[in-house]
Amino acid sequence: MIIIDIQVYTLKDFPELKTVEIMKDAWAKFMTPDKDTMKYWANMRRKFPDYQLCLLDGDKLVGVGNSIPLIWSGREDDLPASWTDTLIQGVENNEYDLVNTLSAVNIAIHTDYQKFGLSQKLLLEFKKLAKEKGLKRLIVPVRPSFKMDYPLQPFENYIHWKRADGEPFDPWIRTHWRLGAKIIKPIPKAFTVNGTISEWEEWTNMKFPESGSYVIKGALQPIEISIEQSRGVYYDPNVWMEYE
Repeated sequence: MIIIDIQVYTLKDFPELKTVEIMKDAWAKFMTPDKDTMKYWANMRRKFPDYQLCLLDGDKLVGVGNSIPLIWSGREDDLPASWTDTLIQGVENNEYDLVNTLSAVNIAIHTDYQKFGLSQKLLLEFKKLAKEKGLKRLIVPVRPSFKMDYPLQPFENYIHWKRADGEPFDPWIRTHWRLGAKIIKPIPKAFTVNGTISEWEEWTNMKFPESGSYVIKGALQPIEISIEQSRGVYYDPNVWMEYE
């Protein structure tokens, strides 16, 4: 029997913690943020260290949960349009006394610890953090975990699929739903990856001999390859969910 003793800290407690390796392990190789996004990511960590949660098993970092405070009207149309947009809105906001919403931006768990419910633990910690900070809302851009098995199905349909018992079909959406979250709206281009064909061939270990749509491992929908432009683009869709 494996016994673990997970403690929750923040980057404010341990600013020297390095979270890059866990994130690299959790994300597909092609899900690489551009330089501008990484600039805002670094600024988020620097400006809001007490919003960056870290799970430690002893002195071993086993999970991270990143979040950022925002000003949100509560209207669907005012939600950030992408992962990068969320970072920009939070980092560039200079009216901190007006923030009313906590937005999660990332959860990553070490591969050896992914069967212990640590993702759920971080979600509960986000709810606790929002309350402690006096923020009225908690929103999460959810990347459905089973959508990669159904890359040709429309995303806006998939997120509403149900099981026979009436619960959401997708396990990650279902986890949020069970903890009190509801679907607000899809984010069609939550994360954009624009690379050369050579980069895509390296990322996917595939060849792209002609222009068109391609299904690749780890993607929630096909990528679009243009031989004429020698580039490929992928839009990773997420769905906004709000906790009640």
